[in-house]
Amino acid sequence: MTEQQLKDKRINVVKNFYAKLDQADASLLDLFAEDVQLFFPKFGTAQGKSSLGELGKRFALEIDKIQHIQDGFRFVYDGDTLVLEGQMRGVMQNGDRWPTSQTGSHHFCTVFEFDALLIKRVSIYLDPDFNLEDKKRVNNYRQVVKTEENKA
Repeated sequence: MTEQQLKDKRINVVKNFYAKLDQADASLLDLFAEDVQLFFPKFGTAQGKSSLGELGKRFALEIDKIQHIQDGFRFVYDGDTLVLEGQMRGVMQNGDRWPTSQTGSHHFCTVFEFDALLIKRVSIYLDPDFNLEDKKRVNNYRQVVKTEENKA
């Protein structure tokens, strides 16, 4: 297999992962090595497929539906490492939709490391405050365009 073919297959593995994640399809675990290393904000670092399952259970406590917008995926590839930048949207268990008009989008970045066609390391970088419940930090980082009316 050429390097380009391997790259294309790995990109397809990642796209398949997000498709399965959006459908809450537990077979997504088949895409990972048994001893996969995982990082997710607030969850921390963990190892093994069971840690992926545990993270999924915690997601389900808050999130009813999630959709990763694959048309906008951007990939950077280097050797066994594939980096994805993307956006997503969803619905919380209480019915709140995100992102809101206040934030405009919900970006994420994920670093995948492969062993052949299995994911052996995944580090997910995103703000898990999907529906802006962390009001203090949201207000601190919100961009406000200053006009003559609100400069005072």
